[in-house]
This record gives sequence, structure tokens and C-alpha cells, in this order.
Amino acid sequence: MSGWRERLLTLGLSLPPSPAPRGAYRSVTVMNGLAYVSGQVSRTADGIITGPVDSRTPARTIRNAAEACVMRALAALEGEVGLDAIGQIVFVRGFVFARAGFADHSRILDAASELIVAILGSAGEHARSAVGVSGLPGDGLLELEVVAAVGTLN
Repeated sequence: MSGWRERLLTLGLSLPPSPAPRGAYRSVTVMNGLAYVSGQVSRTADGIITGPVDSRTPARTIRNAAEACVMRALAALEGEVGLDAIGQIVFVRGFVFARAGFADHSRILDAASELIVAILGSAGEHARSAVGVSGLPGDGLLELEVVAAVGTLN
């Protein structure tokens, strides 16, 4: 069993089905050894975890939104190239649907970054940006874009 699969089991998680595009785009595009995952909003089987986020948003809601995005992005990678083929998560860009005046966007993205590393180990360590926005599809709290190097996962 692959290390990432064991870590998923240990965390009590499983990948959802690979998300299908909801428009005129691909879920993942691979070029020059990099896999670009289209933005994955905080959608679960029960619906979208919505924003906007503010200083009173419960930490559990933030973790759940981050988990939904990460799991969808990893499922997209698994469906397109297989997670065993990922050598490194290179970059994560997060869009946080936040109320005006909210300035703690990085804290929201920390939940996603920590989960990626928990699942993929050192291959999950990545560069990142966190951007506050005035809205996301379906009023999602969070949307993640992921760039991964295609190679062998350690």
C-alpha cells in the first residue's frame, strides 16, 4: 500500500470521486511535467461549505472547508495521473471568500496546507498564496488551485 493511502486511512479519510468539470474546462491539465488542478471549491457530498468567513467562523468549519478542497484536488490528480505519480506538490493558491476587513487569509490556508502534508508527507510541502475575494462559485468558503510535479511520490 502506498504511503499516502496509509496516511489517508490513519486520518480516517478517503478520496471522493474525481470531480467533473462544471463548465468548459478540464479538471486537470498536464504539461511539461506539471499537473495543474482547476480550482476546487469547498464542496462535499452534502453540499457546499459556504462563506463568507470572518473572525467568528468556527475553526471546525474552516477545517472542513479546507478538507473538502484538498480531497477534491487530490481526487482530481488521482483520476488524471494517479497520486503515485506525483513527485511534489509545487504550489497551492487559495481563494478565501471573506467579509470586508478580514485579514487572516493565511490561517484559512494553513488548514489546507497542513492536510496536504499530512497525506503526502514531504512531497506535500509547497509554496502558497492566500487571496481574499468577495465571492466564490456557490458561495464556497474556499477554493484551491494546485500545481503538482509529475514524477514518483516518495
